[in-house]
Amino acid sequence: MTRNILILLPLFSVVFPNSKIVLNNGYYVESKRLDTVEVNYESEQIFISTKAGEISIFKLKADNLFLRKNFVPRNSDTDNNYSFLKIDHKDKFSIIYEDGAPLMSFTLVERPGFLNKLLAVLLGSALLTSFIQAYLKINKLWKRRKIEEVANSISIVASLLGFAVLFPFLLNSLFVTQDYPAAIKSLIGLVLATMFSLISIGYFIDQNKGKGILSLLLSAISAEKGESTDLISAMLRPHGAKKIIDILIKLAAIDDDVAQEEIDLINEFATKWNIDIPDLKTGKPDGVTNLVELKSLFKSYLDEKPDVEIAKGLTDLINRMAEADEEVTREEAMAISEFSGMISHYVNKEKGGSVDMFEVNIVPQGDHQIRAINELLPGLESVKDRGGEVFKVGKFFSEDYAEAVCTKYISLGLYSSYVRVKSNDGV
Repeated sequence: MTRNILILLPLFSVVFPNSKIVLNNGYYVESKRLDTVEVNYESEQIFISTKAGEISIFKLKADNLFLRKNFVPRNSDTDNNYSFLKIDHKDKFSIIYEDGAPLMSFTLVERPGFLNKLLAVLLGSALLTSFIQAYLKINKLWKRRKIEEVANSISIVASLLGFAVLFPFLLNSLFVTQDYPAAIKSLIGLVLATMFSLISIGYFIDQNKGKGILSLLLSAISAEKGESTDLISAMLRPHGAKKIIDILIKLAAIDDDVAQEEIDLINEFATKWNIDIPDLKTGKPDGVTNLVELKSLFKSYLDEKPDVEIAKGLTDLINRMAEADEEVTREEAMAISEFSGMISHYVNKEKGGSVDMFEVNIVPQGDHQIRAINELLPGLESVKDRGGEVFKVGKFFSEDYAEAVCTKYISLGLYSSYVRVKSNDGV
């Protein structure tokens, strides 16, 4: 077969004049308009891409004549092991078989646009960019190659996987597609993978001198096993998990009695989220927890903008916490009611809605009560509301909570009441 090719090539040189034609790049349509291909002409190669993404590479054999090896099935009856591409004109080419039989001809229908030309320039500079990128990565690490923390920060498994990915691409580029720029790109990647691997196993660290590469490799893989689930654990842990645990601890102590069931529930979630907690004991808590302190902690958690679904799930969690000891005290009930309202407000605010709130007002009965309010709540300014002077203490999400606040001020001799209001802003 090779002999036939050698005989044919001089014949083609006679049939087709020895004047080189440069084939224009662009989109070509087959004479019967059955197929459209994209052509990229280089000095010694022509790349033809189909709509399906298949690429055929024809290599120069003579002026205006290019050759491609056909992949013929073993049991095929055809003897056409090669296809020839003949440039007929700068805007036209033909595909013919080895025996000279015509196969098809193509004519230019569209030249590459500005974007295509720009992409060609960018792709042409990609190889140089890859060299620069590789140098910058290695240069940054090279100065720190002897630092143990740097070595531990690089995944040896990821580096080894780089070899598994890049090596097949290198072989494909060299022996199948013969795309040498792509081969060089894969080779650069392999060099980087080699460098990262050596650094990650601690090869350059002074205390590891004298140890074999295999020994260092096995040690690095073993050490990485214990860290392999760290990211997954962090992803499964809800945002602000530590603060949620703190809320549960304070909620357990709100009734001045910590039950074993409450401790078990706290430990369950702390273990699930890999959070260390103080040693909790049943009975009277060490510290006193009041509703104001607990509400402030809860508000700080919501201010961190947790995921809406996690915030909604927190409602069920605090209910489980309050019911863990099968006894819901008045303080726990008020806390649950207020926190549920805060969560509802947060969820609705994120969705652009609003919720009902309860605004506590103190209505002074004379100048002496105004002075008393100023001493009790310094900085709180009075406003004119419904024809009178009113001190607006604050807005609450729970009616029971608002009533408890009113009761507190009434016990001090101050007339207090609450009204239902709509709120679509913060507390």
